[in-house]
Order: sequence, then structure tokens, then C-alpha cells
Amino acid sequence: MEVERKKSGIEGAGRGLFAKKDFQPGDVIFTLDRPYVAELDINRLQDTCAWCFQRGAADDEERARRAALGFFTGGGIETKACTGCKRVRYCSKPCQSKAWKREHKHECKVIAPETRPDLPHGVRAVIKLLGRLKNDSAGKDELLLDILQFTPAGGDKGEALERIKKENPQRFEDFSMLAYGAWKYSGEPSIGDMDSEMIAKAFFYNVMSNTIQLSSALDDTSLGVGFDPILCSANHSCDPNSVVVFNQPKLVLRAIKPIKKGEEIFMKYVDVTNPFSVRQAELRDSYFFRCQCAKCKKGAAFPEDKFLKAPDELPKDFFKLADDLRKRHAKQLPTFFVPANDPEAQLRVAAIQAEVFSVSGLTFDVNKGNDTSSEEEVLDALKLCLNTGLWGYTRQPVPHLLRQLLVMYLSQGRIYQAWRIGALRHFLISPTLYPTASYPDRVIDCWMMSTATNSLCNPNIPGHKEIFDQCLKSGFDLRIVYFGFLIETREQIERSFGKDSPFGQVVENVFQKTMQNTDIPLSEIKDKVKETWPKLKAVAHNVDVLKL
Repeated sequence: MEVERKKSGIEGAGRGLFAKKDFQPGDVIFTLDRPYVAELDINRLQDTCAWCFQRGAADDEERARRAALGFFTGGGIETKACTGCKRVRYCSKPCQSKAWKREHKHECKVIAPETRPDLPHGVRAVIKLLGRLKNDSAGKDELLLDILQFTPAGGDKGEALERIKKENPQRFEDFSMLAYGAWKYSGEPSIGDMDSEMIAKAFFYNVMSNTIQLSSALDDTSLGVGFDPILCSANHSCDPNSVVVFNQPKLVLRAIKPIKKGEEIFMKYVDVTNPFSVRQAELRDSYFFRCQCAKCKKGAAFPEDKFLKAPDELPKDFFKLADDLRKRHAKQLPTFFVPANDPEAQLRVAAIQAEVFSVSGLTFDVNKGNDTSSEEEVLDALKLCLNTGLWGYTRQPVPHLLRQLLVMYLSQGRIYQAWRIGALRHFLISPTLYPTASYPDRVIDCWMMSTATNSLCNPNIPGHKEIFDQCLKSGFDLRIVYFGFLIETREQIERSFGKDSPFGQVVENVFQKTMQNTDIPLSEIKDKVKETWPKLKAVAHNVDVLKL
């Protein structure tokens, strides 16, 4: 493995992950076949393999949604429940066998009783870890004990735990209670001369304070959480040089910037396109630290913090609404703090931010879950952002709200509306938020645009022939646009998800089938795409998202 763990360069951060060779953007830093700890969300237990995290399609609506998104067009996989506990499911006997040998045998009887509710991520993880530790009397699994060295339970004589207890007493109490529950469910195991109750608490705190969200590549559907002692040794930065890709069940760490030998490797724990105050609050609430990366030391001084005009210039038409929102979001106002000369303007804009961010779900907390907003709520939040004149398209949460709409419209078969939003995001938003062309989010969005464009080229779908003909009159052929997005996705897949990933295989299969159905050479198609792209960019500039 071309990385090593040693003292981090960030004050108070403990260990960090460092490169043992040079890496260029898109290079694989390392790959894990599966996270050391991986726990499904409770609402995914009934349709997702508990070992490989491949999803099945629970109903016709889900199958139709996936087909619209262009991913699991076959409807997904079939999963079968464990015959013992009937709580978790597997897609195949090999997955079930691997799970049993490594971890499920430690939890099967614990979670089997019908009267017992489904247990949270951390409780299930600790039950398995305690079982593995009890069986590892020879101490062969070094990574298992290494979990105990992570913050907040290890390494600083309990100072981090005391800080959590002081700053977030409710979270401290909840975590302690859940850890105790996991220990009791495990049968209060005897593990040599160790205090197994304290071990359970350390496992719980360290795993749940360092988790990585595991999501479906295409539609951002949360699948669960993961933790790995090697990968999670990489510290957070709001200006990361690497990104984690989840290829169900593999985890791949890729460089998104040049990394020199000996340089520390940083990844993101939260969405770094959020404003400074939002990032700080989420890191404090979910990971229990105040970010002191090089970027955060400069404060709210970057494009993601800037409004199109000063908060003091908020139109008077929004004063009453903002004042009402101040009451609703009183506790959240510090999180959405904005600099302003007028204290009243400062509070009003903070309240508006709190409202629109609550709709976007952008500040996801793995311990609280993430509710899905309705189309009406998303549109209202967009109107509030854009009509105030403060937000541009690239300031959060506008980009995320637009993506929510795009996915909704694709799922509902409103392809043209989705396509126009996607064009705007592709040309006006994504290059600013994610400058690296192979950044996973950009590649996924490009794939969705190819899927939407391909649908618009189908004359058998009501209304699409008229749209296709209209585009021809405007000077561009949607068939060429489809090729453009498909080719771009294929060209970037190797340096994002990888050609051998489930996503990469889908893209390659579609590309090969598409090329078999055309007699135009690829080089000629690329020339036509090059001619068409300026016209498509002009279309994107003319999209009014509030009048779709």
C-alpha cells in the first residue's frame, strides 16, 4: 500500500495518512475490497445485500425510477433473508458465506427476536466488533485493536470525550447509552483482562465519530455507513486532495489534485462546497472537532461564502418572511451566520439560509437521518434564494436544490425539464464547484444528461419528437448531444469510478451498444460534438429554472 500513517501536520489531529509516492489527479491511492465496518441504514435492510451493498428493486416504482436514471435498467438484484435472524438479506451464497465468517455469526442470534426493534448502525457494529475481538485471542487482527486508538476515545487520556460531554451532553448521553446497549446485547462478553464495557464504549464512539457515508453512486441514495482504520486515518480538509468513491462494496481513494511523496492526504468529511460557518457547524456536531485546515484558517473568504450582493441589501419585501423564519430557526442561526454591517440584516439572511438549507438536506448527519423534501418545498426554496437576489447558481444550496429537482423530474418522466436543469448544471455550476473533470459528482451528472438526452431522442415517447424537432430548428441535433455526454462520461470513468466498477461496466456496455447502432466513425462524431457544444452552452445560459 502506497500510504503510511504517522503524526498529522494539523494541530490536535493525531495521526494522518501520507503518500509514499507521487500521485496525479485521477490516480488510485489505494483500494479496499470492503470497509472494515459497514452497516446498512435500517430502511435498506429489506432491499440491499448486507455484504456487497448491491440494491434490489423493492417495487415497480423503484424499478421505473432506476430505469429513468439510466442505471440498474434490469431492475436491480434479488436478495434473500438470512434464514436465522430474517433481519438482513444477501444477494448470493458467496456474500452470505463471507458475511457469516467475518461478522454475522456474532449478531445473528442477537437481532433475531421478533420483538426486538431494528438496531442502529453503531449498535450493530459494536456487537460484531466485540464478537470478533473475543474470537481473536491471539491478537492477529491488528486493525481491530487499532480502532481503539482513534479519537475521541483513544490517544488523549479521554480529553476528547470530556470535551464532547461538556459541549454536546445530549450526544454524549445518547452514544453512551447505545454503547452500553450493544455491550448488554453481546452478553457482557469476557475478553481476557480487558474491560469489555469500556471497549464497547470506545468502539462505539470511535466508529460513529469517524464514519463515511456509503451511498449509491447514481442517485445519492444513502445505503449506510462505513469505517476503516486505514482509510479513516486520512484527516479532513475543506480543500481536500483526494476523494472516496464507493463501488459497492469496494472503497477507492483517488487523488483529485497532485500529491507529492511525503505529503499528507486529506479527504472531505462534509460537503466542502458549503459556506464556512455551515462546514464548521457540521464538523463540530457530527465529528466533534473545529476544522483548522489551511482554508478554514482564512475564514469566510472564499467563493462559496459570497453572495451576489451584501446581506444589508436584502429587499424589504422579504423582511417579514425572514423575521418569521428567525423564530422557526432560532437555534440554527449561529450555524448560518453571515457577516453584515446591519445586525438585523445579518439575522434575516441567516434565517433564510437556515430555511433553504433545511430543504436541501445538504447538511446530512448520519446520526439523525435525512428527510426527503417535496418538489413544492424544493421549488419554494429555490425561489427564495434566487428572488432575494443574494444567491447565484453556484452558491449552496442552489446547486443541490437543482440536483434534487433534476432527479425528481427524471424519476417522474419529465425529461425535458430535467434536461434543461442538467444543461445549466453542466456548463454553469459543476466546473466551478468541482474543477477536476473526473470528479465523481461531475461524472454522474454527465451520465444522467446522456440518459435524459437519449430519452428525448426517442420519438415513441409522447412529446419528445416535438422537442427533438424544435432543437433541430435551433441548430443542434440531440443525437449528437447524446453522444457528447456519453463520450465524456466514458472518458472520465477510468479516473473516477474505474472501468471495472459496477457503474463503469454499465457505461461501457451502453457505449458499445450505441456504437454498434451507428455507421458514423467515432472521430467524426467527436468533431460534430465539438461544433455543437457552444450552441448547447448558449441554451444552458438561457435556462430560467423558475419557469421550467
